[in-house]
Amino acid sequence: KIKEEFFEMLRNGDVKIKPDSPWNKKKKYFFDEDRYHNVGSSSLREEYFYEYTKILGEEKERKRDRSRDERDSSRLEDAEERPKLSDSEKKAIEKREREAAAMKRREGDVARRQVDQSREWERERGAHAREEAQQHFTALLHDMVRDPDASWRKTRKQLKDDTRWEMTSLLDVEQKEKLFTQHIESLSSKRKRAFVRMLDECEHVTLTSTWKEVRRKIKHDSRFSKLSDDDKEREAEFDRYVTDKLAQAKADFRTLPKETKCITYRSKETLRGANGDAHMREIKQFLKNDKRGLVLDDLPEDRDRILDEHLTELEKVGPPPPPTATKPLAKR
Repeated sequence: KIKEEFFEMLRNGDVKIKPDSPWNKKKKYFFDEDRYHNVGSSSLREEYFYEYTKILGEEKERKRDRSRDERDSSRLEDAEERPKLSDSEKKAIEKREREAAAMKRREGDVARRQVDQSREWERERGAHAREEAQQHFTALLHDMVRDPDASWRKTRKQLKDDTRWEMTSLLDVEQKEKLFTQHIESLSSKRKRAFVRMLDECEHVTLTSTWKEVRRKIKHDSRFSKLSDDDKEREAEFDRYVTDKLAQAKADFRTLPKETKCITYRSKETLRGANGDAHMREIKQFLKNDKRGLVLDDLPEDRDRILDEHLTELEKVGPPPPPTATKPLAKR
C-alpha cells in the first residue's frame, strides 16, 4: 500500500516525470508529502522512483507499438485497394517492409539502452553527489559539534547558520540526523577511552579500589571532567572499568596453573598429606614468577578458589593418556 501511494504521489504531482527523469532532481518537489516520508528509507524511495520511471518507459513503448500496428494495418488496407502486383513486386515490397520494421526495432532497442544508460549514469552521479554531501556534513559536525551531550534539535538550528549547510542539500533530514547520532556516539566513545587511559595511568587504582578513593586522586585531570558533568556517570564508568579488569585478571590467572609443571593430577592428594605445605609453597613460588600470578594479590580468596578449582578438576580427570593412545593409526 505504501508503494502504491508513493506511485500515486509521483503520478499526480505538480512536477512532470519522464522515463529518463533523475531522482536527485525530482525528490525535492515531494519533501512536504506524507506519502514521501511513509517510505522508510531514502534508498527505498529512490528504488521506487526508478521502478515507476521504468513503468513509464514500458507504457511509452506500448503506445509506440500500438501506433505502429495501426499504421501497418492502414497500409494493408491501402494495399488491398491497389491493383494486383506481380510476385516480384510483392517480394520487393515485403522486403522493404521487413527492413523498415527491423530498423524500427533497432531504433527502439537503441532508445531503450540509451534510457537505461542515462538512468545508470544519473544514479552514479547522484551517488557521488550524495557522498560529497555526506563528507561536507561530516566535516561540519566535526568543526561545530564537540559536546557528546548535544541534542539534534538545538544543533540543527546552529548548523543551518553555517554556509556549508547548503552543500548538504542532497541529504534528507533522516540521513543528517543519523550522521549526527553517529558523530555523538564517536565523541562519547572517544572520551570514554580517554577516561580509561587515565585510570590505567593512575597507580592508585587497583582491583579493590572504590570510586570514593580514586576520585580524590583523579578529579583534577581534564579527562575526568570531560567525560561527563554527572558524577554518577563517571562512577558508573569507573565501575565498568574495574569489573572488566577483574574479569580479565581472573581469566589470565586461570591459564597460569595449566602451564605450571609442578601442578599435576596428584597435587590435590599431595596437599592433603604431610608434604602439603611444602608443595603449596612450591606452587605459589612458580605462580609468582609470572605477572599473571600477581594480578590477584589484592584478592587472595578469589585467587585461592580459582587454584583449588583447577586442582580439583585435575584430580577428577586423572592422569593424562599415554602418547600412543592419541596417535592415529599408521597407514598400511
